[in-house]
Amino acid sequence: MSAKRMFQSVLSDPDSWMSSDTPPEIRQLALESLRWQAQEIIDEVLCREEPAEELVRARLRRCVARNPGRPERALLEQLTFNRERPGI
Repeated sequence: MSAKRMFQSVLSDPDSWMSSDTPPEIRQLALESLRWQAQEIIDEVLCREEPAEELVRARLRRCVARNPGRPERALLEQLTFNRERPGI
């Protein structure tokens, strides 16, 4: 899914990383921005064609599949996996 299409379907839900007293409009804008940026990063990684990076792309695709509509969580899951297994 491209970032442009994903941006149109962003769900409005509060996340724990944002203060509960933040105005709803700001919360929504921050969430949309975060999701947009995460989707852009995911799109860039998945568009690469280097054979040596296929394992990374496959793992990222699984993260995206486990987190539909939540690219920020998929990217966090991928980055957490990479941090726990340096050199992979």
